[in-house]
Amino acid sequence: MPGQGMTGHFWDQRLARLYDYWLAKRGARLAPGRADLDPGEIPDLLPILNLIDVSWEPLGFRHRLVGAELIQRLGRNARGEEVGEGLYGPAAAEIFDTLKTLATEARPYRRRARLDWNGRKWLTLEAVELPLVDAAGRVNMILRGSSFAMPEPPLAARLEYWPLPAS
Repeated sequence: MPGQGMTGHFWDQRLARLYDYWLAKRGARLAPGRADLDPGEIPDLLPILNLIDVSWEPLGFRHRLVGAELIQRLGRNARGEEVGEGLYGPAAAEIFDTLKTLATEARPYRRRARLDWNGRKWLTLEAVELPLVDAAGRVNMILRGSSFAMPEPPLAARLEYWPLPAS
């Protein structure tokens, strides 16, 4: 059953299902490619998905696709926007660095972060961030599923970011 592998790791079980889907598509490889994903297999997850393009020279990240639930919760559509100060303000360097870690390590991560940069300090974003690779095995895209919560008590640290098991 989808979501059973990582049920205890996420507040929102849609994120566990996305992670299990990524694992299934990955198989024995480092990570799946974008062509391995079929949106028709996960239609209920589309509103929480974000695809981020990765460029390497120079290193950069650009939002390719932003799901409707994310747009509604954040109050903006970041489609086509670069990850940087203009989009994330004082949190930009931290967000960039965590995406860099994911891209260079080519491994899945979980993020929990208070949305201080968005003026919603009371709201916490929870995300699963998953690498997608090109034919050469280099990360060229990040698949992120995100949801939002108001945990009690609030997160002690503004950011929790740690790798997930890749099996």
